[in-house]
Amino acid sequence: MRATAEALATDAARGLSPAEAESRLVKFGRNALPEGRRKTLLGMFLGQFKDFLVLILVAAAAVSLAVGEMTDAGVILAILILNACLGVAQERRAGRALEALKKLSVPECEVLRDGATARVASDLLVPGDLVVLREGAVVPADLRIVEAHNLRIDEAGLTGESEPVEKDAAPVAADLSLADRANMAYAGTVVTYGRGRGLVVATGLEREIGRIAQLLAEQAPETTPLQQKLAGFGKLLGVATLVICGVVFLVGIARGPYAWETYLQMFMTAVSLAVAAVPEGLPAIVTVVLALGVYRMSRHHAIVRKLPAVETLGCATYICTDKTGTLTENRMTVVRAVTCDDLDAAAAPSAAPSRRRLIQVAVLCNDAHLSAAGGEVRRFGDPTELALVDFARTEGVDVPDLRRRCPRLAELPFDSQRKRMSTLHDLDGAQRILVKGAPDLLLALCHSVERDGRVVTLDDALRARLHAELDAMAGQALRVLAFAWKEAPARSAIAAEDESDLVLVGLVGMRDSPRPEARAALEEARRAGIHTIMITGDNLLTARTIAGELGMLGPGDEVIAGRDLEALTDEELSRRISRIRVFARVWPEQKMRIVRALQARGEVVAMTGDGVNDAPALKKSDIGVAMGVTGTDVAKEAADVVLLDDNFATIVKAIEEGRVIFDNIRKFIGYLLACNVGETLAVFLPVLAGLGSPLVAAQILLVNLVTDGLPALALGVDAPGGDVMRRKPRPSSEGILTRYSLFVIGFNAVFVAAAVIVSFIVGRELGGLETGRTMAFVTLCFDELLRAFSFRSRKRNLWQIDPRTNLYLVGACAISAAIVLATVLLPPLRTLFSNASLDATQWAWALALSLLPVTMYELWKVIYRRRHQ
Repeated sequence: MRATAEALATDAARGLSPAEAESRLVKFGRNALPEGRRKTLLGMFLGQFKDFLVLILVAAAAVSLAVGEMTDAGVILAILILNACLGVAQERRAGRALEALKKLSVPECEVLRDGATARVASDLLVPGDLVVLREGAVVPADLRIVEAHNLRIDEAGLTGESEPVEKDAAPVAADLSLADRANMAYAGTVVTYGRGRGLVVATGLEREIGRIAQLLAEQAPETTPLQQKLAGFGKLLGVATLVICGVVFLVGIARGPYAWETYLQMFMTAVSLAVAAVPEGLPAIVTVVLALGVYRMSRHHAIVRKLPAVETLGCATYICTDKTGTLTENRMTVVRAVTCDDLDAAAAPSAAPSRRRLIQVAVLCNDAHLSAAGGEVRRFGDPTELALVDFARTEGVDVPDLRRRCPRLAELPFDSQRKRMSTLHDLDGAQRILVKGAPDLLLALCHSVERDGRVVTLDDALRARLHAELDAMAGQALRVLAFAWKEAPARSAIAAEDESDLVLVGLVGMRDSPRPEARAALEEARRAGIHTIMITGDNLLTARTIAGELGMLGPGDEVIAGRDLEALTDEELSRRISRIRVFARVWPEQKMRIVRALQARGEVVAMTGDGVNDAPALKKSDIGVAMGVTGTDVAKEAADVVLLDDNFATIVKAIEEGRVIFDNIRKFIGYLLACNVGETLAVFLPVLAGLGSPLVAAQILLVNLVTDGLPALALGVDAPGGDVMRRKPRPSSEGILTRYSLFVIGFNAVFVAAAVIVSFIVGRELGGLETGRTMAFVTLCFDELLRAFSFRSRKRNLWQIDPRTNLYLVGACAISAAIVLATVLLPPLRTLFSNASLDATQWAWALALSLLPVTMYELWKVIYRRRHQ
């Protein structure tokens, strides 16, 4: 150990100085694997042309070029290039948003620098740093263990060893295999038990994990089920488009024979039809909206680690939440401390010796500590243990001095099975084991009590008073710990068997008050059709009291303890779980059973967790939610979402955001498809009737990418509707396009086609073919801009929605309108897009007909509301 410290030029007790750590970071680089090659701008640009729908348009442009239709080919290519440039800009913006998320979610570790404890990002570790290891932590670099207390590490991912390996600081032979190096801890492995310290010996690619870096290379960007469905839908639409184009072309030939120019015209009509049917901006907009939605969630303190969770959040029907820190403030304060003297009316008025012993046990059998750095006091440790340190300080105890005078000689850490912690100290001239833990279990191990500094037998009468005091504290929603000790001469280690024949000192009651915002968040979840279940390790009375204060318990609702849960069969649990609102004294393994029982009933479950043992339940649930403040690295890795503030209200906000994202995707997909189907009908039907095409390919492309694309993107970031958290969760099996969605698309498409065709016919009568196409183009464009506002809600009418709540849409429509007007009013653009100059009568007809589809849709909303009230 000393040789390692000397080789690394570091202090095995105090670590590096901050200045030296900074210097070594420059020398050795970051403690991270190299990132995969970033996409270049050219790579992003070419990637925009991989979509099947876009490839159809590329082919159409190529054929137009081949047959000499230079204008059409040029316009198609120009707009495709513009679309690609927009796609690159959107992809870069989404990439920056996700990069910001990565920076927020960089794991941290605990280090000693100049003897002071600090939390630093794990990628800032350097060789020579002294790292503190605790249960649940992921080892951040390759470490030489210098201190170990019952330290066990799961190395299965590195060595294949199925059982956690016990670690110590003793030297070992240099030629041992990885699995046999008991004094080493390797990056990526997990501390499952105990605590320890280690010196960083390797970072970055020099770590053992660096040798298999190719296995950890960044994978392809994750696609969600929605994106996969849309990709399949796009291919289906593309094939259908080609079939329809072929039908139109063949129908034209069947009416022949014609001159070559007529066949060429028919072919260009088929190209126009292909352009009309293809929603070019759809794939890019979905990706951008998902990415921006995830970024928006991060601003509400919810980090989405897995993109499919965005979709699943909107379907959540149950939230299974921890109590401590999530529903409560996670700031424990001691409100009652009781010694055995306090329970005895005949005891001496001064219980100072017993109270002094109680504080000694509370401080020494405790891993929490305070660290002052830069004038700021930082708190490290479990909230319960920090409350005990605060209590001791308010009682006038110098905590660091007491710990220096009575150093810890050995320890048996807390675990969820024993529910207690024990440490060995030299205290008041004798070697003693100090124990703190759950009172119901610890009382059973105590046969004596300390009264006025003397040890006396714990009789039945006093035991009954202690249990009455426990019930009274629990009834006040206090978390209670019991404290005990025993003499243990000539010991160098502690075993579980030593935790017997203890001397009880007293009880301490702490309270963690409900968060002020928790009750409102629970009520909001209830209105949204989401049931909330509290799952806690606290006792039944405490859990019931907090649940009652938060309004979680209604008539007929049940509260159940872990031992009673264990006695239930799966069938009984499935039958009763809809009435159970609180599970108390639950151990982590039972969370998995609760998740399975809910999922068996078809529920979509969001489960919170923070410990190593919570990881299986987080993975099993539909949405695993890890605590960002108190959660272990293992829990965060297993989760879909990480809460940066451990707040229940953040879960509800994330669910709301998930619903909003899904609603907005549904809005703009419905909007785009209604336009594309309407355009297809508007071109297909007149061609079949022998009237010719109302629109040319260049006009349709401009509509799809400008007057459709920009408003659609703005709809993707629309403000939430007033009813987003007042309706039941959508079924997880429900897709984007429901039967009603298809009806709305068809309804709008019919009136879009009708308006465009009538405008085309009127225009031909008033000024010829080119005038008819120009009027059809104007009608279609302004109809699309108006319908963008109409598609903001399926139920509310245009005049009931404040346009100021989506200024992006107002701006997008203003820009689109300006571009449309420019293509009709400016001669160079007018020629490019095959438009004619319109007189006042023609403008009036075109604009009046553009009102038809949106007017009919608004009337339908009124009828729909009245039918479903």
